[in-house]
Amino acid sequence: MNGARKIILYAGAGILISLIIVAALFFSGVQFPGISSSVTKGTLMILFTDAPVNLTHLNVTIDSFSILSDSGEISLPLLNNADHVSFDVLALQNITETISSSPVPVGNYTKMRMTVSQANATFLDGTWESLQVPSGKIDIIAHFEVKTGSATVILVDMQADWVAISQSGNLRPVLKVKSITYS
Repeated sequence: MNGARKIILYAGAGILISLIIVAALFFSGVQFPGISSSVTKGTLMILFTDAPVNLTHLNVTIDSFSILSDSGEISLPLLNNADHVSFDVLALQNITETISSSPVPVGNYTKMRMTVSQANATFLDGTWESLQVPSGKIDIIAHFEVKTGSATVILVDMQADWVAISQSGNLRPVLKVKSITYS
């Protein structure tokens, strides 16, 4: 009888270990050939905010926004499928402006890119200056991951680089990025 108990105990332990391994593989997101998951996208939301600077207005118009990974560049639709989004960056203190919220393929991303068609600054003395964006694009270095069935929120704090605006007329913002994933 002692031998039969051992066999039953070992068989039960083997079945339990097999179930644990299968469950771990399932929940880890490992894809098996021939088995496809119906959820292959997560949601990515891009928000902008601002920290104080020595200007009264910093207006920007963004025509396009994209994210980049080793697999390539993915263009994101702007909010409400608009052709552009315009806002005063300095009006975003303690609030956010949503640029895009759309499903994207799961994966690791390393950069975001926005095309700025117009930018201008109003200084404390009331003078106004049109700003240039060399190449028309601003790259935002940000490492983030979009996971299956989750929402990843990217908060971009756009701060004006005072010296770059006052001396060259170029918009070269300092960008701080925070990534938060909600399951």
